[in-house]
Amino acid sequence: MVLLYIKQAILLLAAAAACYGLAEQFGSPTACLLWAGLMALACGMGTVLLRTSPVSQVTWRNRLAGDLIPWGWRLNRGRLWPIPVISWIVWMAIGAATLLLRAGTESVGMRLALFAAWVVDASGVVLLLAPLLQSSPGSRVAAVRKLLVFVALLLVVSIALYLLELPVAALAVGGGPPLVTGAFFGLFTLVLLTLGRNARWN
Repeated sequence: MVLLYIKQAILLLAAAAACYGLAEQFGSPTACLLWAGLMALACGMGTVLLRTSPVSQVTWRNRLAGDLIPWGWRLNRGRLWPIPVISWIVWMAIGAATLLLRAGTESVGMRLALFAAWVVDASGVVLLLAPLLQSSPGSRVAAVRKLLVFVALLLVVSIALYLLELPVAALAVGGGPPLVTGAFFGLFTLVLLTLGRNARWN
């Protein structure tokens, strides 16, 4: 699981770097169109590779398909077509965030921090959306739904603040709650690893 997250992080950074390079070469408007076309082609190729892969066998086809359409597997509900569609949307969101931050005048560190905060927030939205789509009618998902709305609002408000030229406030909103939550769970895990070995939890 950890290796999967690392691989997805590498893909994400590579995509951002590629989109940034296109913008440097052709300008943001042209880069946006090129990026949309290239990612549509990549997602279409990934779908074809996945359809032609042997069932229950791991080959270069499904490995490459997993790199081209890596997003949306938690949201597809057993169908194939949502995976390339969601993957294309995610690739476009990565490109849009890259182009938006490229046009800013903040320091490179600030823009990287904002990019990381938005990625974490968007990942939280996807992770929370998956159990809602997979839940059965009448199940108790009210708490998950409220948390999903909260995380989505963090992302939207953070982007809005950045567009209003308030990058520090945007970073505080988009990155503050995830940072605090991550620090709390990290500390809790550290306590469990160091003190919980000999403790009785019953």
